[in-house]
Amino acid sequence: MSDPNDTAVAQALGQLTGELRVMHQSLMVQIEVIRKDLHRIEDASKEQMNAMESRLMKHIDTMGGRVAALEAEDKRQAVDIAKSGAVGGAISGLITAAAIELIKRQIHW
Repeated sequence: MSDPNDTAVAQALGQLTGELRVMHQSLMVQIEVIRKDLHRIEDASKEQMNAMESRLMKHIDTMGGRVAALEAEDKRQAVDIAKSGAVGGAISGLITAAAIELIKRQIHW
């Protein structure tokens, strides 16, 4: 015959084993939920990084266009200054030549 204590111990062990299985299954479900949450967070972070990179590239392109426009304007101004300098030099040369001729004529008079 079996001892009533052995039966109680066997029942307690069976009950404990069942409860451990339920806890294990519950933990596994929670771990899977956490894993899915981490994947969603990672995907959202990647999307945010891609969006920020896209916005940054647009700003860089815009600034590149602005820099190109400023460089073109700078070159145009440099050409205008060079033309003005050349015209001013030519006028100065003509005035100087005319002044020299006037001085020569006054000396010969």
